Amino acid sequence: MYLKEYIEKLKTGNFLDEKKWLDQNAILEILSENIPDSKTEEWKNFRTNPIKGNSWKILLEKPAKDVYLKKNYSKLPDTLFFIDGHYIQEVSSLKKNNGINIFSLSDYICKNPEFKNNLFNNPSNYAENRLSGIQDKKPTYFISLNSLLSSGIVIEVEKNKNIKEKINIIHNFTNMDSQVVINPYIIIICKEGSQVSFQEISHNFDLWNNTLKEVFIRKDSKLTFASLQERISTGIKTSAFNCHIDENAELNLKILNRERSKEDIRVFLNKENSKTNISGIVLSNNKDESDVFCKVTHKGKDSKSDQKWRLISAKTSKTAINGKICVNKNAKGSDASFYSKSLLLNRKATSFSKPELEILEDDVKCRHGASFGEIDNNILFFMQSRGIKKKDAIILLIRAFINEIGLDIDDNNEFSKNMIDDFFKQIKENNNLYE
Repeated sequence: MYLKEYIEKLKTGNFLDEKKWLDQNAILEILSENIPDSKTEEWKNFRTNPIKGNSWKILLEKPAKDVYLKKNYSKLPDTLFFIDGHYIQEVSSLKKNNGINIFSLSDYICKNPEFKNNLFNNPSNYAENRLSGIQDKKPTYFISLNSLLSSGIVIEVEKNKNIKEKINIIHNFTNMDSQVVINPYIIIICKEGSQVSFQEISHNFDLWNNTLKEVFIRKDSKLTFASLQERISTGIKTSAFNCHIDENAELNLKILNRERSKEDIRVFLNKENSKTNISGIVLSNNKDESDVFCKVTHKGKDSKSDQKWRLISAKTSKTAINGKICVNKNAKGSDASFYSKSLLLNRKATSFSKPELEILEDDVKCRHGASFGEIDNNILFFMQSRGIKKKDAIILLIRAFINEIGLDIDDNNEFSKNMIDDFFKQIKENNNLYE
């Protein structure tokens, strides 16, 4: 069924029984409007014309298991496989009784009815309050779409469990129609006193991948989450990561964003001594954009946030980071920082960085900065004079640039290293560096 047809059907018929917590009228109202474009602040650096220009189809039913079981998917240890947006237990390899429980969202709500009050249910949840006084719901379009179309999977980390093994979340795709939109919806709940590390890997695809992750980190718990995106050749990715952090809890978020991919990150430091460290690498090549919007909201006293970003643009591509820090009233003692550095590898390459502070409380510390530049020709000349080829010298300097926040995103991380090496291979083949 086509997406527009499905939305019109919901307007005139009965809403989905299994999603009664969603505000039907509010969701359908935002989805009836135009898709966000450059007129929307959070989307002005990412072209949505490829989305607007297609008649998208949706998958209303989960395909037969045999389709997946016939595929030769890698058996990585401690892995949750999502194929075409669906969690497939039969090809996953998560150990039993390791402190992690997997539920469908409907089953989890049956067992925990109060939890539906925590979920996204209305475009106003993450709407932007403009200085004009207008509440702008446009940025929540893709979140609303995902919550409507996806059944959702809950990953629950048990109370006081310290899980030492890294848990992989792998997104694979079958050769389906390129006009299909898929909507992986993942909810992660870290119960009190738990510790866990996840690594999410999105492989290349030819369709529209619209991902939503809602994360809840309870008191005294700690989550490390690395999200790694492969180069996208013909598809497009829109992704949202919304995280709510309680007292003495911590999020370490690591992002690798590639071409044709838009990441929307919103972190809420809700309680006293809540904390987040965010580090990201934003890469782009050819004529594509790689764009990140990251907003951290301080609500609790003595909450802390730190953002570090490295952006690299090659050929005629564009990278962008819009980093926003909001310190709410009564969030005394908050400490927040944002720093980004952009590296341009060609004269026509561009990069955009916008640090933004909204401080409604005194007795806080907030710092921000952004810098842009090219590789230092004097250093490049020195390296060439020592017998290093120009392209090899450029790669070495780029590695050093990324290494300032961690080349591999995680220690000894083969996936992130391979993804960054793939980018190096592309730009090394580019004969127009600095021309």
